[in-house]
Amino acid sequence: MPKKLKVFHGLVNYGTQAGLLAKEFRDLGVEAKSYTKYDRFNRQTDYQFKKKETLLEKAFYYKVLYPLVRLMCFFKYNTFHFYFGQSLFKNQRDLPLYRLFNKKVIMEYLGNDIRHYKSLVERYDLPESHDYYQRMEVHDSKVRQRVHRENKYIDYLISCLPTHVDFAKEYNVEVKEVVPLAVDVNSIIYMPFKKKNTRETITILHAPTSRVFKGTIHIEKAIEKLKSEGYNVEFRLVEGVSHEELFREYRNCDIFIDQISVGWYGTAALEAMVVGRPTCAFIDERYYQYIDYAEEIPVVNINKETITDQLRNLIDNSEKLPELGKRSREFVEKYHDVKNVCLKLINIYKKKVWGEEL
Repeated sequence: MPKKLKVFHGLVNYGTQAGLLAKEFRDLGVEAKSYTKYDRFNRQTDYQFKKKETLLEKAFYYKVLYPLVRLMCFFKYNTFHFYFGQSLFKNQRDLPLYRLFNKKVIMEYLGNDIRHYKSLVERYDLPESHDYYQRMEVHDSKVRQRVHRENKYIDYLISCLPTHVDFAKEYNVEVKEVVPLAVDVNSIIYMPFKKKNTRETITILHAPTSRVFKGTIHIEKAIEKLKSEGYNVEFRLVEGVSHEELFREYRNCDIFIDQISVGWYGTAALEAMVVGRPTCAFIDERYYQYIDYAEEIPVVNINKETITDQLRNLIDNSEKLPELGKRSREFVEKYHDVKNVCLKLINIYKKKVWGEEL
């Protein structure tokens, strides 16, 4: 093993994972830096390859500066933590080179890079109109080709969600470990949920990055049903806002709904829970086998059939929401705080990737 870990994170920054982890590694004394592609949400990172407008800017940036920075990274770092099936160079042309230069590669799957559409269509009986149904053959074929190619060069394969362990099996590759999504808990102010009486409005927030993916149509139908029953509900559907604006929405809502279609909770759910908001999402219990904290998850489990009843129950028992919000914050602190995730990753890097006994 090298005398000192030098860790690269990038080039994808979904969920701010690359940016958050690299910063925390430095706070823990590990040399690390995140280099990420252009991000319209402007999430935290150390170095972002900005979007260029003019032809001259594009020519210099993409033909000269961009390749030089990536080449510099290749020689500077010895441990590469890649995300979303992407590496330093297009089409993963660089992957065969790392072992030649005594470098290690960790790949972390985040979502569509490993998602198996056909199994989701069959498992959740998705209709022919669903995007997954229409694209499953092309998508699954492309993913299969990529993961089989890259798997020959990856030293350790991890995923951020237990769902991805099953998806990888569909492609005949093995995820070694589930590393929970990271959130910088200390940077997010906890706002205890204030008790409400039955006459006050309950504000329900939903912030989909993709309405189809998140199952937004079923959430909207449930809200309309509750309103028709006389419930005093305000529904906030927020899309395309900055990270800062989204946190304002978290603070101003009473209940947050993440998604109702994919079988686990994501970054948005974690952020809402850290603020102290009771959070709903569809959690497929078949994935509990891949984690050891299933019984502690405070997320209210909803699906297409139960969402109306679950929301009605939360509103009817609103006196219990403050305690649920408190437990939600404590859960994220315990399992998803960036420091705890980084300590787990350091163990993986040193012991399981480089082979050093701690």
